[in-house]
Amino acid sequence: MRPIFHLSIPVRDLDEAVDFYGSQLGAEIGRRTDAFADALVFGAQVTLQNDPGSVTLPMPRTRHFGATLCWDEWELVTARFAGGPLVVESPIVSYQGEPTEQGKMMIVDPSGNLIEIKAYREPGNVLGSLAD
Repeated sequence: MRPIFHLSIPVRDLDEAVDFYGSQLGAEIGRRTDAFADALVFGAQVTLQNDPGSVTLPMPRTRHFGATLCWDEWELVTARFAGGPLVVESPIVSYQGEPTEQGKMMIVDPSGNLIEIKAYREPGNVLGSLAD
């Protein structure tokens, strides 16, 4: 088994969070209890902790998580969310025409957790061997 990045975040309503991560982000929902649910989101294990008292609103932009996708997948995901109520930062392409060209957008889950979705036109130019 290869290493899988794991993140645990608080949510205000577990059913609402499971629905969002499963239906909106296409996550596979794994084990679930009354206290938490595990979601496989873009290859990472995100544990949704049913802990409304720990939810921070508004969430500072510096506290976010996300995924770096291949360019084609990024375009599909951003098209699905573009203009919708969950968008915090609309899709944008920066460094156009440069070796580090990137696309990104920021969405928010129902508990206010910020999720950045990004892609690099040439991942190896930014991520080096991580892009392999």
